[in-house]
Amino acid sequence: MEETIIELDKIKVYRNRQPVLDIENLVIGAGELVAVSGANGAGKSTLLQVINLLLPYQQGMLTLFGRDAAKSGPETARRYSSMMFQETLLVNGTVYDNVALPLKFRGYSPAQIEEQVREALTTFHCQHLAKRQANQLSGGEAQRVGLARALVFQPQLLLLDEPFAALDTASRTAILTDLKQVATLHKLTVLLVSHNFNDVLYFADRVVVLEGGRIIQDACPEVVLRRPATATVANLVDMDNILPCQVEHCGRELVVRLPGGVEFRHNPPAPPRATACCLPGDALYILNESSLLRRQPLITAKGKVVGIIPGVGAYKIRIETGCLSLLVRVPREQTIGLTLGSNVEVAFNPEEVQLV
Repeated sequence: MEETIIELDKIKVYRNRQPVLDIENLVIGAGELVAVSGANGAGKSTLLQVINLLLPYQQGMLTLFGRDAAKSGPETARRYSSMMFQETLLVNGTVYDNVALPLKFRGYSPAQIEEQVREALTTFHCQHLAKRQANQLSGGEAQRVGLARALVFQPQLLLLDEPFAALDTASRTAILTDLKQVATLHKLTVLLVSHNFNDVLYFADRVVVLEGGRIIQDACPEVVLRRPATATVANLVDMDNILPCQVEHCGRELVVRLPGGVEFRHNPPAPPRATACCLPGDALYILNESSLLRRQPLITAKGKVVGIIPGVGAYKIRIETGCLSLLVRVPREQTIGLTLGSNVEVAFNPEEVQLV
């Protein structure tokens, strides 16, 4: 049975008598790589601060490493977990001195400190910075040193409150690659708060989405990306097509009507008052006369190409169908012959639709 590292049960946090965090239940096991996502003010940082016992909770029970946090106190959290913020908070002194600090606080011997600091710096490719002053580091270097310091004492839990937000895409990807390898190797549990859903897709095995301090979706990244639970989640993951719709019950099925007379039946469950139809761009197809897709039960509409955006791996094609504007993602080879103003027929399978 997987060891439980964190469990929040009916946790509530109030500010000015207003609830800012209301977690009915959240369980995170050893070795899970979890992203915490949501809009500004959703409660992401508050959740991490509660878990690290930096912020008190007024109701509920928090269990950390199998112990009731209210009884064991902050010492347990400090002993087995580490947290990084947007600011690296490096102190004056060399890189070596900064990374050695957690070990010195815990009474490690000089020989142990030497060995573990060297290993941590090597893991995050900053061993060559050991003698450099911390205030002379670039942003990317400082974050790598911060990670080395956070993990030098080999904690079981790492909490990351958007520490890589200010870095460029290449630097973030490189650091997340190294961190994921380390976490997987040592079965480290990681909670990563990030606004950047590309980072979430790249790093996490599970995504917890917050809105108003509550969990509105908890699933693997693929499900959150393609099957958002609400319009808020759809906007958060930058869903390609969020189309207004009307939904009516017809027996056991739903009839979905889009602007322009597009209509189809829908079987999966939907919210009682669904008002929008979510459709990923790669679930839309541009048909030609010989397309084998014509043999499938697809919903089709005719339109005109109004935009072609090149990309690595896929092109984005913007198509106007009169009342609908659709974004289609297709491989580069499928754009051959397409030009602005081309008349096309676009299609989708209703099973790919998510109603919110």
